[in-house]
Amino acid sequence: MDSLAFRVPHTLPEQALGAPPEGIAKISNSVTHAFLLTPPEIDPNKRYPLITVLHGAGRQDEMLCKAYRGEAAARDALFLVPRSTDVTWDMISGGNRTDLDFLEHVFAGIYQRLPVDPERQALIGYSDGASYALAIGLSNPRRFRAIMGWAAGFVAIDPRWSTPEDPKPRILLQHGTHDVVFPFETVCEPNVETLRGMGYDVDLRVEQGGIHWPKPEFQTMALDWFFS
Repeated sequence: MDSLAFRVPHTLPEQALGAPPEGIAKISNSVTHAFLLTPPEIDPNKRYPLITVLHGAGRQDEMLCKAYRGEAAARDALFLVPRSTDVTWDMISGGNRTDLDFLEHVFAGIYQRLPVDPERQALIGYSDGASYALAIGLSNPRRFRAIMGWAAGFVAIDPRWSTPEDPKPRILLQHGTHDVVFPFETVCEPNVETLRGMGYDVDLRVEQGGIHWPKPEFQTMALDWFFS
């Protein structure tokens, strides 16, 4: 990829729209789509957190949409669940910003229609999605204030879009000790050491005996951590 810059400026809508029917909207282009989950009602005088949920390889967006469906009302927040164009995210599959450009398009539409709190935008990802969340979040620290990842495989940062003076996103990572895809000792521990060495506050949750498949408890734990 030539850049991990997230170039859509945050704006507030001139007139906020109401919630979509049943609190879910599907946003698509010619090749992929995203689900936006909202509370049942939108108060135009409030500012809503926006959490983007990134699936792992294999594109489990519909499964995650079902899992997070109730969180929008419970947390009074917006949840965006995009689907990668290829079987995994562009920077991993070798694409050139295909998914990031789509995310920019989706964010621009959300900003035009719904009042998003610029101080409470976050990313949560699974496996490849966790790696992608770290890459996007760390490369755009003025946009995303927190990153939550289950079984991240690597750390990548585009230094052209962040400076030492920028805020550092909070990071929550969970990883299983028996993960054979991204082994704990050779993947997770070096990733955490690298991030902490760069000055990031990393909250590592070790799942003793955990394999490369997330338990439902991660979702609740991660969102409790973000909203606390």
